[in-house]
Amino acid sequence: MRTITPLLALAAAGMSLTACSPKTPQEKQAEQIVDAADAQADAIEAAADKKASEMESQAEQLEEQAGQAGTFEGKRLKVRADALKTEAKLVRREGAAKARAVRDAGKAKSSALLAQ
Repeated sequence: MRTITPLLALAAAGMSLTACSPKTPQEKQAEQIVDAADAQADAIEAAADKKASEMESQAEQLEEQAGQAGTFEGKRLKVRADALKTEAKLVRREGAAKARAVRDAGKAKSSALLAQ
């Protein structure tokens, strides 16, 4: 058992040294690809959230108007408000899906570069 412990220590030391070694140009480029994809994905999500928030704000205004209008006009406004809320959810889901696709594409490009 004592011979295993020094071997483990040497293996751990070797792993820590490789982790500190300078990155190759390919590794740097791969990291830049992933970082750019993450930034683009974050921008997509932020734009979707902004658009969805605006839609939700419009929906709230329509609901307030619906409460004041009453009768059929109020019901129509309520339907529009509900539709805007549903659309806002879809906008957020679409933004998340697009962002995920961009991140995945960045990781794939990075992996392909490192595999060369």
